[in-house]
This record gives sequence, C-alpha cells and structure tokens, in this order.
Amino acid sequence: MGDWLRRKCIRLLIHAIAGTCRTEVSGREAVEEVRRQGAPLIILFWHRHIFALIHHFRNSGARPLISHSKDGDLVAGVAREFGLDPIRGSSSRGGAAAFLTMMRSLREPGTEVLITADGPRGPARKMKPGTLELARRSGAWLIPVSWYARPVHIFRRSWDKFLLPLPFSRVRLTYGAPIPPDALSSRHAEEMIRNRLNELEAGLLHGLRRKRDSKESI
Repeated sequence: MGDWLRRKCIRLLIHAIAGTCRTEVSGREAVEEVRRQGAPLIILFWHRHIFALIHHFRNSGARPLISHSKDGDLVAGVAREFGLDPIRGSSSRGGAAAFLTMMRSLREPGTEVLITADGPRGPARKMKPGTLELARRSGAWLIPVSWYARPVHIFRRSWDKFLLPLPFSRVRLTYGAPIPPDALSSRHAEEMIRNRLNELEAGLLHGLRRKRDSKESI
C-alpha cells in the first residue's frame, strides 16, 4: 500500500472514530486568555495521546514537530490531511534545523507549536530537554494537554502504551494551566511539567471511572 493511500485510510479511520465519540473539553478558558495576549504557545503532550489530538487540532494551522523517519513521513502526511503544518526534525536527526524553524514560527503572531514531550521514540514520559530551551528562548507559554477515553484500547507492546479511543466512547480532553516562560528557569521545571502531564491524565482516568461506577450503581 502506497503512502498516499495509507494517509487517506488513516484520515478516514480517525474521522470515523472521532465522529462517533462524545468528547468533552475543559480548561480552554485560561488558554484563550493567553491567546488573546498574542503570546506564542507550545502545546505539550505525551506521545501516546497523538491520535485524538490530531483530530482535536484539525484545520487550526498548528505546527506539530514530527521526526525525520519513515514513520514520521506517514504521520506528517496525516497531519497535513488535517490542516496542520508539520515541522520536521528530532533530537537525533534534523534537530538544529527544526529548533530554528520553531523559533522563527513562534515569532509569528498566532503560531502554535505542538510537541510530544517524550519525543518520537521515548523513553515514555521522560521529557526531552529541547522543549524547555525552546520555550525559554522564544518566550512561549507551555500548555499541557491530555485526554483519556472509556472504552479505550491500549497498545501495551508499544513503547509509549499508545491510546486508541474505541467507537462511541466517551472522551475527556483537558488543557492544564498555562505555564509562563519565567517559570521555566527553575532546575525543577522539567519535573514540574512531567508531573503536570501525568496528573492531568490521572485526573481524567479517575473522573471517567467515577462516572462509570456511578452509572453502574443506579
């Protein structure tokens, strides 16, 4: 199967699944306030959350960072299918050029960059240091985002435990509190952001379990 056909099939799959899901989004208000200030934004999430976020940010013109690899070629093509504008590169290949492209992009009004905090190949839930450096130099705010679903399929053999919401599932997506660039100078900044992302996901999972348990007890 050629890359063109695979891109179209994945696009249809994402649309088909997302179209049947009931999605609740929270935490947008604080993000919109930062947007109104014209500040550059870096949207940050774990790699396992890519599936639903490609659909969530569709036609936004946001710029996801995607690796220079065969898999990255496919992901970049799918991102373009959803109206996103990929920047290619990673810490192992094309990183310097990608960093400069992101710096230039973040100087343009209204630009938002999407970054998987643990990179394209992990280790899972371990922050890549380049993201903090990019935010410090560009003056961008970091926006943590996460989602979870019930029911959801977890690819347990993948390095990131990739998440796939099942058709007709309930999806809860939440933005965390925006993190200003001056909060990133602390030597504990990396740990703070990692904890924020993990706490967002844990809170979503807990909320979905409570909702399911309350329904079962009626």
